[in-house]
Amino acid sequence: MRLKDKVILVTGAGRGIGRAIALACAREGASIAICARTAAEIEKTAAEIRGSKAECEGWPCDVSSEEAVAAFIANVKKKFGRIDVLVNNAGVMTRPSAAWELDVKKWDYTLAVNLRGMFLVTRAVLPMMIHQKGGSIINLASAIGRMAYPNFIAYSTSKWGLEGFTQALAAEVRSHHIRVNSVDPGTVATKLTGFAGSKPESVTDVFVYLASDESKGVTGKMLSASSWKSEVR
Repeated sequence: MRLKDKVILVTGAGRGIGRAIALACAREGASIAICARTAAEIEKTAAEIRGSKAECEGWPCDVSSEEAVAAFIANVKKKFGRIDVLVNNAGVMTRPSAAWELDVKKWDYTLAVNLRGMFLVTRAVLPMMIHQKGGSIINLASAIGRMAYPNFIAYSTSKWGLEGFTQALAAEVRSHHIRVNSVDPGTVATKLTGFAGSKPESVTDVFVYLASDESKGVTGKMLSASSWKSEVR
């Protein structure tokens, strides 16, 4: 029970990696707060977590909306009283397209969810973590955010931005004993990848580690789910 007495918030937890992370943290004793855009999906995940005898509450939320995020975090605070760990998992990817053919609306949508959404949720959670004098923030990265990858310029830009956000925030909140790290899960079988790759459940160990007190000294790191044990030494 490595996460006993911790409250963990996971965005985009209706399916895929977010759902797997929420379930893994619940198995380690955490209370779970989750959100997703689709109410039916989030309720299904919440019911599954409650079925494992863990406490869980879920709310529908569009993370790109400032008003929706404020309402969501207010609900989490009212229900649980605190947030110890934030997993910024919510993300979207549009179909591959050359930069000169990319619809501006798709560019705006991708950055709104992947970057603006991460900022809005993090900004709403930080005052609680600062008051608590500690916390862990884990951002879902991608290999596309660390190397050139053609025809995914909006997604790539959002993930490069995520890495910059992670590094800057880690430096900014270190004095408050808040850790900020990113994780590249690799190719995982989700809707974003056309269900190609490894099972979401196979990449959750690093998230449990970063959520736990075992990673107390780890911040500003960009970890890979396949090699994180060597990267934190």
